[in-house]
Amino acid sequence: MIKPQEFLERWNKDVYGLVHYKEDVIDNSSILNNDKNFLLIAGLPESAAPFLSFEGSDQGGGKPLNEKYEVSENKFKEFIYIGFTGENNPICISTKSGAIVSFDYQNNFDEIFINSSINQLAESLLIYVDFVKKIKLVNGRKAFLEKNAPTDLILWLEEELRKIDKNALTENSFWKIEMESYEQ
Repeated sequence: MIKPQEFLERWNKDVYGLVHYKEDVIDNSSILNNDKNFLLIAGLPESAAPFLSFEGSDQGGGKPLNEKYEVSENKFKEFIYIGFTGENNPICISTKSGAIVSFDYQNNFDEIFINSSINQLAESLLIYVDFVKKIKLVNGRKAFLEKNAPTDLILWLEEELRKIDKNALTENSFWKIEMESYEQ
């Protein structure tokens, strides 16, 4: 599992800056200590393929989801907001399991699994950056936007995601849906 320092060394901060989290905000959250350390040491990318955005403490990152969006449902108290998807679905850390999930606001806030931990999310983002570079080399600079990837690279990415997180490609998960978008 990737450590915060390794993520900092591998992430291209010049292209995709990192957002940071305030210690008092993170310490007051009920997320696991490993997740707190990762957010405080490394942070998360401001923007990352595939169309993910993360927000630091100044934008509400690190707050319980029900506070960030002023939602009254109790189930959202256990989720700490960290960003959003390209569809504007909030991305959160579960305080119970440490899993990274999003909520599909267009479908009754159905929970969508992303990764089992913040470390696995960070490593998955790094692998996805490598995937985008590879498909651009093969199919040109618009390959990612056009979802134009050769089968061997799709299979490579699926294998890498499974190595990082055995649950990443479960049915209806974020990464499974992303991989299926290349098969259309």
